[in-house]
Amino acid sequence: MSSKVAVITGASAGIGMETALAFARRGYAVVLAARREDRLRQVAEKCRGYGTEALVAPTDVAQEEQVDALVESAMEQFRRIDVMVNNAGYGVHARVHETSDEQMRRIFDVNYFGVFYGCKAVAPIMIRQRSGHIFNISSVIGRRGSPFNGAYSATKFAIRGLTESMRVEMSPYDVRVTCVCPGLTETDFWRHVDGGKPKMQSSFKALRSIQPASHVARKIVAAVGKNKPEMVFTPGGKFLALISALSPRLTDYLMRLYHDELTKSP
Repeated sequence: MSSKVAVITGASAGIGMETALAFARRGYAVVLAARREDRLRQVAEKCRGYGTEALVAPTDVAQEEQVDALVESAMEQFRRIDVMVNNAGYGVHARVHETSDEQMRRIFDVNYFGVFYGCKAVAPIMIRQRSGHIFNISSVIGRRGSPFNGAYSATKFAIRGLTESMRVEMSPYDVRVTCVCPGLTETDFWRHVDGGKPKMQSSFKALRSIQPASHVARKIVAAVGKNKPEMVFTPGGKFLALISALSPRLTDYLMRLYHDELTKSP
């Protein structure tokens, strides 16, 4: 049995996959959760290539009973959980007034409630252990909303609020809780955006501040056990967070330019 265990949701691709591999390289046993079991098995084989254990746990994080089963499986196999990375999520590309009720509820079920269920399931375990670290994946646009991303931004703002509250609540038990706010990241995220347009993807790709998912993963692994309330990575992300705090009106102007670019897309 490995000495440390990390559970990662959304582990079949992107930041989740890279985070699982980064933990495996550090000797952690990894518990891999996502809906696509075939992809999870491929990631598990790569993790085992580093000489560690990997448990595949197909999970729809929008279903609380499945998240509970994920955590129970991890405990049955390894008897402890040292790190929980609540990463699973997706995007919706639409103006707020054009977002359907169904789209809004579904994205909250996955992006927000999936994180909430993960936190709720793992917290009692880490409290008993009096150790552990929870990473909740938000976004830079969980600090500042952007046009055509109102639903996604709303879920990521909600994750930040949840994380900030939980960070204080868990501190008496020596459990760390960190909000991770990636900026533009090279993943297949845009292929699965509900209502996304090619122009949106190409516009983002043109920005030089895009980062590889492995960069985010390395930063997460390096932060385990440290008092990191929030993590923002790219220069563009840090700039957006700064100007949003200092000058909301200027940020609105910049976001309007972005909005107008998107409305001109075919």
